[in-house]
Amino acid sequence: MKKLICNENHCGWKGYEKDMLVADNPFEPTERIYGCPNCKEIGSLVVACDEPGCWNPVSCGTPTKDGYRSTCTKHAPERG
Repeated sequence: MKKLICNENHCGWKGYEKDMLVADNPFEPTERIYGCPNCKEIGSLVVACDEPGCWNPVSCGTPTKDGYRSTCTKHAPERG
């Protein structure tokens, strides 16, 4: 399950995709908007590293033999 963090100053929310707020965009009916369930800010959520226990923002995506990884720099898979 995708982990998310709120990038809004002083919010600090960390959670999962299932917990974020989702609504139809009132300005573009064919689009959805996503918000932080804590501070209610729209567009402030960023994906967190997929390494268990790590909540750093994703900085790289890497295809691996086991599938695609979305990780922070510290947990980026070695290429080879």
